[in-house]
Amino acid sequence: MIERLEQDLLERMWRKKLLGGNHMRVENLLASVPGHVKGDLKGALKSLLRQGYVVWYNRSKGALQLNGERLKEIKELLPHG
Repeated sequence: MIERLEQDLLERMWRKKLLGGNHMRVENLLASVPGHVKGDLKGALKSLLRQGYVVWYNRSKGALQLNGERLKEIKELLPHG
């Protein structure tokens, strides 16, 4: 089962259409989040990477995107899905 913070990150990435050629650096993805929550969100992001919902677009630059091969599963995890 997916946690609430993981679901929030997936939803944010879905809204920004971060798939295919679109990507976003980790620091920009977490930019609008209060400082006391960033550590928890980084942990949730690592979990999403391990689960394969999020993949590296360019690891050296820290850019991420949604896994195009798992879009159907990701859509089902989202609240509006």
